[in-house]
Amino acid sequence: MIDAVLELVKLGSVGIVAGLFSSILANHDHRQRKWWEMRVGAYQNAIEALSDLVYYYDVHFNAEIEYRELSEDFKQKLNAYWEQSFPKVRKYADSGAFLFSDKANAALSELMTDDDEPTYFEHLDNNLTKARKCLNQLVECSKVDLKLKPSLLERLW
Repeated sequence: MIDAVLELVKLGSVGIVAGLFSSILANHDHRQRKWWEMRVGAYQNAIEALSDLVYYYDVHFNAEIEYRELSEDFKQKLNAYWEQSFPKVRKYADSGAFLFSDKANAALSELMTDDDEPTYFEHLDNNLTKARKCLNQLVECSKVDLKLKPSLLERLW
């Protein structure tokens, strides 16, 4: 009788330990996936906003080079791009250390630096260059930062 109870206690303790272990692994993997999904969303939104900024500066820059006036309707559409995108990029630059790698955070911070250009043309040229550079760096960083790492369960096998 005692042997049977002892066997039941052994089996029960093995079941509890196995259950706890698998619960800990599953919880860890779930948190890692959620963190990865949050970073994917941040990179995706930042890249989209930067793409809109590049478009905004590019159109204005090309119009200045070609001595061409943009229609008021088109200017309003372009301004909508800037008004939606710039605050997003600024927020990502402010929260960059939390969501992005150090290199991506540095690229966003560099974009937010304000240079005193003497002319509107130089302002457009400088901001277009900085926005393109930041966009390219964020795309490159996202490829590295968002690589899927094997889960703890996969590493054990």
